[in-house]
Parts: sequence; C-alpha cells; structure tokens
Amino acid sequence: MYEACHPSKDNSSIPEDQKTKDACKEKAEHFLNSYNGADKELLVNFLWNYESWGGGKNIKRSNDFTDSPVLNIANTINASSSLIGAIVKGLANQDCLNLLLQSEGWKSFEGSSASSDTAKKNSGGKMALQQIFYGAPGTGKSYEVNSITKKNRYATIRTTFHPDSDYSTFVGAYKPTMADAPVYGAQGVEIAKEKRITYTFVKQAFLKAYLGAWQKLANGVDSVEPQFLVIEEINRGNCAQIFGDLFQLLDRSGNGFSTYPIEADADLQNEIAKEFGQGGEYMLANEFNVDYAVPDYISNYGKTLTEDIKLGRILLLPNNLYIWATMNTSDQSLFPIDSAFKRRWEWRYVKISKGYKRGANGELVIKNSERVPLGWKIRFNNNECDWWEFLEAINKQIGSVTSSDDKKLGYFFCKPNLGESFIREDTFVNKVIFYLWNDVFKDCDVSIFRMNDTDDSFYDIFFIEDEQGNTIANPDAIGQLMNNLGVRISPVPYDNDLDEESGDDSDENQDDTQDMSKVKFKYNGVPNSLREIVKSVVLNFISSNPDLTTAASIRDKFKEACADFTTTVVKTENEYNELDVESSKAKCWQAISLNSGEKLYIYTQWKAKNANDNFFKLMKVVENNNWGQISPVE
Repeated sequence: MYEACHPSKDNSSIPEDQKTKDACKEKAEHFLNSYNGADKELLVNFLWNYESWGGGKNIKRSNDFTDSPVLNIANTINASSSLIGAIVKGLANQDCLNLLLQSEGWKSFEGSSASSDTAKKNSGGKMALQQIFYGAPGTGKSYEVNSITKKNRYATIRTTFHPDSDYSTFVGAYKPTMADAPVYGAQGVEIAKEKRITYTFVKQAFLKAYLGAWQKLANGVDSVEPQFLVIEEINRGNCAQIFGDLFQLLDRSGNGFSTYPIEADADLQNEIAKEFGQGGEYMLANEFNVDYAVPDYISNYGKTLTEDIKLGRILLLPNNLYIWATMNTSDQSLFPIDSAFKRRWEWRYVKISKGYKRGANGELVIKNSERVPLGWKIRFNNNECDWWEFLEAINKQIGSVTSSDDKKLGYFFCKPNLGESFIREDTFVNKVIFYLWNDVFKDCDVSIFRMNDTDDSFYDIFFIEDEQGNTIANPDAIGQLMNNLGVRISPVPYDNDLDEESGDDSDENQDDTQDMSKVKFKYNGVPNSLREIVKSVVLNFISSNPDLTTAASIRDKFKEACADFTTTVVKTENEYNELDVESSKAKCWQAISLNSGEKLYIYTQWKAKNANDNFFKLMKVVENNNWGQISPVE
C-alpha cells in the first residue's frame, strides 16, 4: 500500500509501466476500495498526510519510522532521543499496549481529558505568552509590540508601570465614585435623584484583560481570540509589589494555562462572579469546560476547576492571555527585577538598527528588492548630516566610555516633526545633547563636546541668545560636535526651481523686473525647499486648529485664508481622485495622512521668481494669521 502511494526508483515491487503518479494512485485506490474496516479513514490519513501524525521517516525505514513522530512531537534533544526511541520502539511491539488502547478504560480516560475546549485553536499561534522586549532607548520596542497587535487586530489593554504603581492600580480596588441615589419625600415616595458618593469596585488593566481573555475563551466556537495585556516600562515599578500573589500565576504549563491556581480574595471573587454572570460586562455566553487545564485539581469548595473559575473563587491565567512588556535597560531610578520573576518571562532583545519606511499597515516599503531607509537628517545653520551616521559615531563613543550597550541611542530616540524628514536643531539639542550630557558623559570624558582644544566642555555652549534675547540652540556647537565625531556635514539642498509647466501658478501680469529666482527661504528659522515650506505651513496650521478634524474642514478654512490665490493649496482625497492620475496635474500634489484616517493633498509646484507668485502671497497669509514666519535666507 505504501509503495503504491509513494513510489521510488528502487521500488521493484511495482512494474516499470506503473511508476507514474497516476498509475500509483489507481493502484492505491484499488487497495483501499477493497478494504472496508472501521479505521479506513485513519489509514488514508496515515498514508498521505504525514504531518497529521508527526511522520519524519518513511515506512520503508522500519527500524525507526515508528519512534520518529514521537521524538518530533516531544521535541527531544539528540542526547536523549536514542534512549527514548528505544523505549517507544519496544512499546510499539507489545501486543498488550494495543489491547490497552482498545480498552473501554482508555477510551473513558481519553474522553474526560480531551474536552471540547481542547479542540479550540488559539489563533495567537505559537507566540510567547509572557514576553519582555528590552534594549536601548529608541530602538522601537513599543512600536514592535504595537505593530504585532495592531496588524492582527488583537484585543489589547495597555498600562504603564511607575514608582507609585501597586496591586490596586494594576488589578483593582474599591474606590469612591459618584452615583445616582433616590431622594424620598414625607410619604416615603421617591421624588427625585441626587448624586452621592458610593464605593464601587473599579477594575484596572490586569482584571480587564483577565476577564476579557476568559470571555473570549468561553465564547469562541472553532478558535479562541487572544487577549493582550501590554505593560510599558515594566521596570519603572516595583514588580513584586504590583503583581503580589499574581506572581504565582506566571508559571505556565505546556497547555498555556497557569500551573498553580491561587485563591481570590472576597472582593475580587465577588467582582469576577458578577462580571461573568448574567448581565455582566464580561458575561460568559457559552458553557465551557477547562477541567483539563490543571491535572489532579482539588477544589476547596467541592466544585470543579471550571466552576471555581466562573465563580471567581480561584484565579487561573487562560492560554489566550498574553502579557507582553517593554523595558529600557538604561533608565535610572528603577526597581530591580529579581531572578525568580525574570525566569517566568521570555526575553526579546531589540537591537539598534537603521530605520526603514513602512506603509499604512506597518509593512516595509520595498524598492528594487531592498528596504527603503527613512533617511532622517539633522539640520543646523543651513547644513545637515545623516542621523544614522551620527548614531553610529556617538554609540561608538558611548560604548568606549561605559563598556555597555544600555546607554546607546536607538534610531527612534529622537524624531522629526510631523511631515518632516529632518530633526531640527532645537529638538536635537534639547533631547539628544541633554541626554548625552546628563546621563552618559557627565562624569566621563567630555572632550567630544569641546569647541576647540583650549576651551573646557560645558553644556552651556550648545545655547546662544537671538536678537530678541531668547535662548536658542547653537548651530556652531552642533557642527563642532559633528566634526569631533567625524560625521560628514553637507549643505541643505534646495529645489526652488521646480516644474515651469505646473499650470496653476500663472505667469500672467507678473512684473518681470522683480526676478527673485535666486532667493532661498526658511520657515520658522529652518531653511527648506518651497514645497517643504508650504507643507510645514499646512502641518503647523493643522496642529494649531485641533477642532478641524476632517479634510474638508481644513480645506475650507485654508481656502478662506487664501482667497486671492490663483491655485488651490490643499485638496481633499475626493477632489484629488477627480484628476487623471497619469496627468501632470495629478503629479503636482503630495498626500499627508490626518488623525481621522483621511488624506489631504498639498500642492507642490511653487515658484518664487516674481512678486505676484502665489508663494509670496502665502508669506503674507502666514504673517497675517500668525502661522509662523517665512523669510529669505540671508
């Protein structure tokens, strides 16, 4: 039978003219059609579906094909597999074992242990149930956790640990709340309601995730949806104090459930029973049985494991409750995590690496079979340098003075403003330099911060005063730091001379005697191309008007301010879609994403050659509406 299903070149039992696939199938079907045993379906599955029974070696290898699937399923190491294989082979050849498997006692045991709930598939797959993402600051730990849960649309409850976190803020406790209370008249009849202080149990992150996970397990039909509890900055709180007796639940068995259930206190028990019961927020709509989760469980209440869970008498983490956390190993003033707590988690290191562009759903942007880098820059004094090149240089210095990776900077330690691809000099100084000086180099060699060989290094050199007496970042100090680190500096590129055939920016009635084509511009002190300046103006306008939540409302308000323009500055997505996507006009617009999920399109083809150009009109609009300042670069 096996030879018919899986022919081989050395198969002498099948005639030469029957070694084709179709001939073998025909012969196998003939064999099967002549067999009508009760286990026919199992036989077919055994012959064709190796994965279903963990097959690793074919039947022709009669010396080890029986023990191969057992070793695969048990995931044994090589050092012990030979001994286990011998035991399996010996048992397989014992007739008494076959008699045991066919006995009523075995069938009864199998039926009690394999309840209907064991057949439910956890759609979370093989992800770690308890996992901590750790690494240097800015490596994208929170982003990675969020992208996994968001991409798969997993139900997620988030919390952040801090020094004041405790059991009550993590699990829940009775708190005073305002509630409606009846007011009775002289006749004992309710005449009104008034707000009064009453004490109610207030659920916190853990209890919400716990209840949600059991509800999903009970209500799942063919599969069980995961429930995530994400803890940010787990090492900023006292984990022993916060988890309390829940620490015991972190021990998980191979089936994913807690190995050791714990008793719930009276308040928690009442709240769980209420929430699981009829009309509760987490009502268990379907009957379920998880008695198999803890073998040999003995109830203190004379009930089953399932009943004790439903009534809140015991706490037990289900196998669809995922607890993931993040931690910065460099943070100061943190609580230590003991080794017993650590070993109950999987640990996932997030290394420092270059940032790459991602699509709306978090997928990597691929061009020419390669990932597209974000390419962020640091801009200062009309110059710029590559952010990643700076990180590589400064991290090398950090490693040399600290002999550790904990203090190094990740790619996302500092980010550009919304819609920009460069980090402004004030952001760089107030975030990056502040961290480097105070948390890394303060008590170490600070020579990389020196302006010259004779001056001392002080944090103060990174700040100067402008003409109005305001403290601003010192671009010269930034430039000297880059020189000390060996980071390449280049002038900011400009692209003012854009498409002359843009169409909308009319050249009619322009004064040709006022040629300003060589003038460069800056917005709020940052030099940039015309299109990027306009984009920054729009983004600044959006952030300054949070009440404008739709693309249409932003368009209308902006159009009102730019009433005398010969071109439209912004369009909604519907307006943009009316254009021919292949036309030159359609290519004159750049899309940005709004918080509402809508897209807004910004006009990109601007000219600054003559006084009547729309760009100069925009300069006046920006000034008149206090949207910032556009001015020529001196």
